[in-house]
Amino acid sequence: MSHPQVTVICPTYNRSTHLVATLASVQAQTVRDFELLVVSDGSTDDTDEVVRAAAAQDDRIRLIRIPHQGHPSTPRNTGLAEARGEVVAYLDHDDRWRPDHLDVLLRTFADGAALVATGFTRVDAAGAVTAESRSLALCWHPEIQVLGPLFEPSRVAHLRGLPERVGGWRNGVGLEDWDLWLRLTDTGLDFTTVPDRTALLLDDTGTRRYRTPRRHLLPLAVFDDPRRAHAALRELQDARHSAALRAAHRDDTRAWYSRLSTAPRFHAPRGWDGDLDAAIDAATSDDTPLWPELHLLPRQGRFVLAQALWCSTESHAARLRTLARRVQATHFALIDAILAPHGATPLVVAQRPAPAALLEPSQ
Repeated sequence: MSHPQVTVICPTYNRSTHLVATLASVQAQTVRDFELLVVSDGSTDDTDEVVRAAAAQDDRIRLIRIPHQGHPSTPRNTGLAEARGEVVAYLDHDDRWRPDHLDVLLRTFADGAALVATGFTRVDAAGAVTAESRSLALCWHPEIQVLGPLFEPSRVAHLRGLPERVGGWRNGVGLEDWDLWLRLTDTGLDFTTVPDRTALLLDDTGTRRYRTPRRHLLPLAVFDDPRRAHAALRELQDARHSAALRAAHRDDTRAWYSRLSTAPRFHAPRGWDGDLDAAIDAATSDDTPLWPELHLLPRQGRFVLAQALWCSTESHAARLRTLARRVQATHFALIDAILAPHGATPLVVAQRPAPAALLEPSQ
C-alpha cells in the first residue's frame, strides 16, 4: 500500500488500553484504503505495546515513536512528514469515529473541497451524549473562523501538504487547531462543512480542552475606583439585564449572518437548507451564562473589566477584539450604557487599541 487514499494521524501519550477503542473505530471504517499513523509522544506506559499489537494484526497501522514533547503539535507534524495519503485526517486519542466518517470526508473531497469539517457528538466517559453539533456552528466564513474556536482536530481533514505551506502545527498553551485553521484561512482556503455527526468527541474535564488557560482579554471598560469597578461587575452580571443583553446579541448576530450569507466565502453545511434566523434563535435562546469568564483585573493602578479570550496568540486576540466590537455593536453599546453610571471608561477597541499594559497578564 504505497499510496493510500487517506492518512490518519493519531498523536498519543500514555493512553494504554484506552486507545484500543480509538484504533478500532478507524479499523471499522467503511473506507478500507487508509494508513493509520499512531505517533507516540515518548509514552512511558504500555501504549506502544498496545499499538504494536494492533499493527501486528493490521499492516495499515504504524507506530511512530518520538522523544516526549508534551504537546500534540510535534507528533502531528511528524505524522504529516510521514503521510502518504492524498487526504490527511486527524483523530485524537480520546476520540472515536462513526464507521462512515472517512466515506463522508472522501465524498466531500470528490466534490472539490480542500479542507473539510464534520459534525460531532460529544460523549462522556460512560458513553452518554452531552452535546451535539448544530447547523449554525457548521456555517463558515473567515470572520466566523476568527471569532470562534472551530474545529476540533478529530472532525477535520485536508488535502496533503496544506499545513506545511503555513508552517505546520505550532506548539503553545492550547488551541493549536484553531491557530492552524486560521492561518490556512488567511491564505484563501475555505472550510467545507458537512452536518453528519461522524466524530465522537470525549467530554471529560481531564482533557486538554478543559485545561487550556485563557491568557488574552477582551477589555470592556476601565475604572479608577476599585469599589465602583466591583459595583459595575455586579451590575453587568445582574439578571435584570440578561434579557436585553441576549436580545442585543441575537439581533447583532442576525444582522452579521445576513451580511455574511451573501458573501462569496460563506459556506452553509452541505445539504442544509434551514433558516438562518431560526438557527440563530435556537443557538441564543438557551441559558448558557452570558459571562463565563468575566474578570476584574488590576492594571497600572487602574482596574480593567474584561472577558477572557480563548485564543492561542495575542495577534489573534487583537483581531478578535476588533471584529467582535464591529459585529456586536448593539451589544457592546448596551454594555457601555450599563457600565457608564459606575464611572467606566469604555474601551472602543474597534476605533483605538487598548493600551498594551491593560492587556498583559500580571506577573
